[in-house]
Amino acid sequence: MKKSNFLIGLILVMVVSTVIAVPGWAAEPVVGLVDVNKILNAHPGTQKILEVENRLQEEMQKRQAELNEKGKGKTREEVQKLEEEMNAEWAPVRDQILKERQDLVNKRYGDVIAAIKKVAESQKLTLVIRSELRIPVSQNELLEMPLVLYGGLDITDQVIEEIKNIAAASGE
Repeated sequence: MKKSNFLIGLILVMVVSTVIAVPGWAAEPVVGLVDVNKILNAHPGTQKILEVENRLQEEMQKRQAELNEKGKGKTREEVQKLEEEMNAEWAPVRDQILKERQDLVNKRYGDVIAAIKKVAESQKLTLVIRSELRIPVSQNELLEMPLVLYGGLDITDQVIEEIKNIAAASGE
């Protein structure tokens, strides 16, 4: 019991001395907040990702309609064989579209992280966290819950501006 009290006291002394030892630490915000959803929606790559996803969906619907048409009047086994042949033919196309989508998602993620880091460093922030979190409440509904109720410095708009600079520099 005495050892645990001693350790807790030691930790408190270390924390307090760290706060005192860093001039201006308590006066300046050291935590940045970002609205990740707003940032992702503002990224130019998001529209490209949606276009690729729509192309994939359209292609899948087209292939399903083609299977339905070719499968008319055939036995279950014949339809299954036809489906396997069409899936084998479709796999490289699907994989290419999925790779394109993943490349765009990776680029967007890299841009967002780079922009957050640059803004955080310019603001001398030591930590950046999401300001809210989307929580599914039903199959079709998301609830946005704040993670931070008070404090911090919202840098969302500066991050969006930095993303625009990154996109312009890369020719997007």
